[in-house]
Amino acid sequence: MRFSKVSPIPRPVVGWLLYDIASSSYIFLIPSVAFAVYYRQVLCGGVAYCDAQWGLLTALALVVAGGLAPLVGAIADLGKVRHPLFVIATLGCCIASAALFWAQPGAVGWGGLAFVVAQVGYSLAMGLYDAYLPSLVPRQRLGQLSGLGWGLGYIGGLACFFIARPWLAGGLEADNLPIYRQTFLLVAVFYGIVALPALAWLPRQGGGHYGLSVSLVRRAYQQVFSTLGGWRDRPDIFQFLLGYYLISDGVFTVGSFTAIYLTTEFGLPMKTILQLTLLFNAIAIPATLTSGWLSRRWSALGLLKSALGIWIVTLLLLVFGTHPSIPLLAACGLGLVLGSTQSLCRGLFAELVPQEQAAELFGFNALVSKVSAMGGPLLFGLISATTGNQRLAMLSVMPFFLVGGWVLLRE
Repeated sequence: MRFSKVSPIPRPVVGWLLYDIASSSYIFLIPSVAFAVYYRQVLCGGVAYCDAQWGLLTALALVVAGGLAPLVGAIADLGKVRHPLFVIATLGCCIASAALFWAQPGAVGWGGLAFVVAQVGYSLAMGLYDAYLPSLVPRQRLGQLSGLGWGLGYIGGLACFFIARPWLAGGLEADNLPIYRQTFLLVAVFYGIVALPALAWLPRQGGGHYGLSVSLVRRAYQQVFSTLGGWRDRPDIFQFLLGYYLISDGVFTVGSFTAIYLTTEFGLPMKTILQLTLLFNAIAIPATLTSGWLSRRWSALGLLKSALGIWIVTLLLLVFGTHPSIPLLAACGLGLVLGSTQSLCRGLFAELVPQEQAAELFGFNALVSKVSAMGGPLLFGLISATTGNQRLAMLSVMPFFLVGGWVLLRE
C-alpha cells in the first residue's frame, strides 16, 4: 500500500503484515504439504481409507474451530479482550505444531490430536487477526492491505520451505523420518518469532472488563444468537457469507488434497512436489499483491469473477489431464488464484462489517470458512475411498466454485 515518505508505516500495520508472514509458515507446511502427506503415508499407513481418515480429521478441526469462532469473537468484542485471546490462540497453535515432532509412525491418535489442536488455534487466531483489518486503514484501502498481507504472507511459507527443504527432500524413508519431523518444530519456532511484533504492536481495546467471566460468556452467546436472528437486517453480509461458504469449501479441499492427488494420480515423488510448491509460491506472491493493488482501481468483484474462472480451468486440467505437464500447469493456475481469491474475499468482507462487531462477524466468517470446508474434504475422502477414483473425487469440488460464485457475485 502507499504511504507518504515522511510518514513511516504505523507499527500496528507492520505487525499485522508480519503476522500474515508468520502464520503462512503453518498453513503452508502443516495441513497442506508436509504433515498432510506424513499423516497419510506414515501415521495412517498409506492405504486407501487414509484419504477418508484425513478428511474426517480435517473436518473435525474445522467443526471445532468454526463452532468456537463466533463465540470467541463476540467475547472479544464485548469484553474488549481481543488481544489476549489472539495471543492465546497463536501460542496454542505453535505449541501443538511443535508436538507433531513426537508423532511416530502409526501414532494416529497423537498426531491427529496435536493437528486438531494446532488447526483450531490457527483458525481462531486468524479470525481475531482479520478483525483488526477494518481499524488499521481507511475503507478504500482495505482490499489493498488485505492483498499486501496475503501476498507477503507467502514469504513465510517460502522461508520455511527453503530451511526445511533438505529435511523434506529425503522423503518418507524410515531413516529420514526423524529429520523430516524437524519441519514441524521449525514451523512452531518460525511462527512464534515472526508473530512477536503483531503480539506486541496490534492495538488493545480500551474501556472493557478484562478477564473471562460466566456473565461475559452468557452475553456473548446472546449476542451471537441476536446476530443470527437479525440476518434480515444485514442481507449483504449473509449473502456474502453464503457465497463464501461454498467457495472456501472448494479452496480448502483443493489445498488439503492437491499434494496427495499429485502423488497418487501422477506418481510424483516428494522432491517434485516440493519443487512445484516452490513454483506455486513464486507465482502466488506477485499474483496476490497485484490483485490487492488492482482492487483499488478495478472492481474487486470483477477480479474475483476472473479468479473463479481460473479455478474452473485448473480443476478441469487436474480431473481430465494425463500429460506429464499437467502438475506444472496446475501449480501455475493455483498460484494465480489461491491467495488472490482469499485476499479479495477478506477485503470485501472487511468493507461490510461495522468495527464494533468486527471480531464477532469475522468469527462468523471463520465459522463459514471452517464448517463449509468440512463438506469438501469429507466428500472428496468418501468418493475416493468408496470408488478408488481420486479424479472423480476432484471433480466433486467443481460445484462449490460454480454455485458459490453465482451466489457471491449476483446483484
